Amino acid sequence: MKRKKLPHYLIEKNNLIVQVTISVLFAIAFLAIYIPLSNTTTAWFSLEEEGRFIYTAVFIIFSTIFLILSRILMYYLSKRLIRFTFPKYILWILAEIVLIGLFHSYISLGIMHVEGYSVAFIVGKSILVTFIALGFPFIVTDLSFALLDAQRVLKIAKRVILANEKTGQKEVKITQGEPLIKENPDIINFNDYAGALKFTVKLENIYYIKAEGNYVVVYYNNKGGINSFTLRNKIQAIADTFAGTPLMRCHRTYIVNTNNIKLIRTEDDGYYIDFNQDGLESVPVSKTYSNIIVKRFTEI
Repeated sequence: MKRKKLPHYLIEKNNLIVQVTISVLFAIAFLAIYIPLSNTTTAWFSLEEEGRFIYTAVFIIFSTIFLILSRILMYYLSKRLIRFTFPKYILWILAEIVLIGLFHSYISLGIMHVEGYSVAFIVGKSILVTFIALGFPFIVTDLSFALLDAQRVLKIAKRVILANEKTGQKEVKITQGEPLIKENPDIINFNDYAGALKFTVKLENIYYIKAEGNYVVVYYNNKGGINSFTLRNKIQAIADTFAGTPLMRCHRTYIVNTNNIKLIRTEDDGYYIDFNQDGLESVPVSKTYSNIIVKRFTEI
């Protein structure tokens, strides 16, 4: 059975930043409370004694850096190489916890030389404490993101219903945890970063979409002329929303409507796309997307 793709809100950049920040702060608060009560694997932890405080600070700093690098890697792999599912996401989180627990065990055994306990006990206790310190905020933040996404879906539904009443469109499918999916492929709805519907246009009228910082600009045909509409969103979010449609990523800055491509020409520095409308700039095609775009163009 095909496993469902992980909800996008769990690997959004801003949510990953929020989760790491909250988790680190919670872990520090947890350790501050737990240290005085522990006489085993965290015996070397101290927020008061200078020597032990240094090791405690080093452990917290390196663990934080590790979490940040891990989430950066998760984010970029999810965009380019790996289709994340719930099992993969959970395994990734558990791997983070285990590795941080092993790092704590190494300091306990190799540097601080904690005695009176077996290696298995120290390693197990270290992983357990790490799981409590990080697992709880991970779960709480993920549930919070799910709740916020459910609220987003409800807001989108209300806006889409109003938009459908104006356009005459009868059906729309909205899936929690995924971008808005239209039953009518000829009508394209553009939402901003918060999921609010901002712009509706027929697919046949779109030429290309260009990224400009935290905004995207949609270039489209309006009564024979070229118009543009700007909204706040990321080009990657737009690409993910319309994956599988003629709106295809061809460059880190551009998405093109392959139905309106007039020709693809080769220059010294690579491919360029021209459209079936005068007055539009030529859009570059990067090496990353060249094979996909050329293949799609030959199928049109």
